[in-house]
Amino acid sequence: MALSLTAFVGCDYDDEFTPPNYVTFERVTTANVGVAVGTTSTHTVTVYTGNITSNDRTFDLVANSSSTLEAAGYELPATVTIPGGTNEGTFTVEVADMNLGLAGKKLVINLAESEDLTAGGSYTINVSRTCAGTGFTIDFEFDGYASETTWILEDAEGNELVTGGGYTDGTATASRTLCLDQGTYTFTVMDAYGDGLTYPNVGSITISYAGEVLEVIDGDFGAETSVEVTF
Repeated sequence: MALSLTAFVGCDYDDEFTPPNYVTFERVTTANVGVAVGTTSTHTVTVYTGNITSNDRTFDLVANSSSTLEAAGYELPATVTIPGGTNEGTFTVEVADMNLGLAGKKLVINLAESEDLTAGGSYTINVSRTCAGTGFTIDFEFDGYASETTWILEDAEGNELVTGGGYTDGTATASRTLCLDQGTYTFTVMDAYGDGLTYPNVGSITISYAGEVLEVIDGDFGAETSVEVTF
């Protein structure tokens, strides 16, 4: 009789259980999207709900205030629809080459919450220019202490365009490609310890444009060195 009562209570509890009204983005919530100069690109995002209903459900999408991509540089739909009978839906964002600069910009998207709806975290699209075949590339071969390496790229007028660093010790290589106008630039690399890229192995830095090597910096540069390149 005790077993029967337990079973009865358990079934009664299951009947009263209502799955939470929850919506969230896909598990990987960051995407890198390249845009060729003067063009646009699209990116599709997947959204999931915590339950399945027989009716279509529509959720509001909003651009987070932390976005750095200006409004004219993207087209974000106002809503995303989850069709009835499933817990999955998608929407597509269009991004444009609009004042992206060398470092690129980001669009941060949120699902709008309401009194009876809980939404997951934000989704970030990092947008940057692409220049296939004409990129300015900096290739690093580190020693054992990549965290000591920082660098600056300046234009012909001495304006700082982009900086780099924050690498993790043990990182063997790294590469950075930028979409630059043709001209003259100064690249400066610094080592916090003052021994360059020399221990336990000797590294190097290779600078190239459109696949043509412009300069190779030997790792034994001490605390700092600069090179000027023109293309």
